[in-house]
Amino acid sequence: MILKNSKNKLSEINLFADYILNQIPNSERSIIKIANCGNFLIIKGQTTHNELLDLSQIKTEFCEKFEIILDSTSIFNHTIDLIEYDVKLQPTESITHNFFNSENCSYGYQQIESFKNNPKSSYDYCLKVKEIDETDLIITSEFPHGHSLEMGRLLYYYGKKITYSIPSTYPYTSVVMTIPSKNPEENFSVYDNFLESEDESLRSAVLDVFDFDMTDLNKKLKEVDFYDEILNPLSDYDFLKERNKNFFIV
Repeated sequence: MILKNSKNKLSEINLFADYILNQIPNSERSIIKIANCGNFLIIKGQTTHNELLDLSQIKTEFCEKFEIILDSTSIFNHTIDLIEYDVKLQPTESITHNFFNSENCSYGYQQIESFKNNPKSSYDYCLKVKEIDETDLIITSEFPHGHSLEMGRLLYYYGKKITYSIPSTYPYTSVVMTIPSKNPEENFSVYDNFLESEDESLRSAVLDVFDFDMTDLNKKLKEVDFYDEILNPLSDYDFLKERNKNFFIV
């Protein structure tokens, strides 16, 4: 994931996507995607919710709430609303995501160090740190922002919870996990990016202590403020960082 200054364009539309999502009951399944096209925003989405949102009012409230960090509120006056309602969305059954051995496992150690040295910039990571250029013609919001819990977001946080439980003595830099909603014995996998191979020891250890029952995590996530992930990108929820004391790797 890109480690972002909270005042850049990508952070703005991620924040806006989550703000729109927050206007929909969390019992509904929804995906909201936003594209910043330079002089206007495209708001694309699907939701099982059957009541139309008043986007004009939502935009006004959003700009008032976050005016201090927005680069400009003028672009929010020019939007194209493409949200579809009462859609029969099926919950996401699995996601594949990269997690790091760092203070916030969504970001690599080098990303975090670069960000701490220059928090006015944003950094991506693909084998090496890359500073993000905001001159792209179109900038789109990114997962998990704008995604309700059942549409992959809950699986993403469960992957973070697993990652934070990996013992500090276990040597790894980053892993790609496939986190399923069911049948983890068959569908869960871990790939070590440094070794470029499946990590069977880690996979076995995870399956020994994690039952992939996400009910409790789901309840806790429904009570958090997702905006904080964007406004304070290096922080993370304490309940995700609670280590499973039974986690051992042989």
